[in-house]
Amino acid sequence: MTIKDILNQIYLLKQPFNLIIADGRFPKTKYLQSLLTVATKIIACDGAVVRLIKHGIPPNYIIGDCDSITANIYQQFSQIIIKDSDQNSNDLTKAVNLAVKLQLDNVVILGATGLREDHTIANIVLLVEFYQSIKHITMISDYGIFTVHQGVANITTIKGQQISLFAPLDGTTVNCKELKWPLTNYSFKLWNSGTLNEATGNNLTIKSNKPIIVYRAFCIK
Repeated sequence: MTIKDILNQIYLLKQPFNLIIADGRFPKTKYLQSLLTVATKIIACDGAVVRLIKHGIPPNYIIGDCDSITANIYQQFSQIIIKDSDQNSNDLTKAVNLAVKLQLDNVVILGATGLREDHTIANIVLLVEFYQSIKHITMISDYGIFTVHQGVANITTIKGQQISLFAPLDGTTVNCKELKWPLTNYSFKLWNSGTLNEATGNNLTIKSNKPIIVYRAFCIK
């Protein structure tokens, strides 16, 4: 199965949708690259601009401290650049904050993982900060998809799909019986205590008292 096939089964991409491209590993999958050509708006972290240009894709907004772009690029895109030198937040946080200010819904984040592990961890966890501010926000890589859920969530899967749950907040309790290793009133000791599980069918019903990050890998056993 291709990534397109898997995504069409497990995640309905709401139309129209908007994209944020971060300065991690640029998507290599042709289908993910094609999303950049049909998105309504694209917000680019400044470090991702060069790769967008190489693919012939102009962003609608560029945001960051602008230490990763050349003077020529700065001049070419000066009208859409939002310079934010705040060192207390990373560029992806700035980009998502901009999406909130623009009242964008249906936001897909690409390029948020890979290259630097510290950025990867920070980028994934920030989903919890914004999942209530943006309706339908997700992060997709060449290897899987991250979504955030709280309360009772019905999540579409594929039998044999690799599943990991992350609980960034203390005191998180989860119930889910459709996993290979079911969770019953499971209290996370560490934020990554729910990783490396597997879907036993085409649906998970996850109950959690606090927000959890669900990772559905594109790897199917």
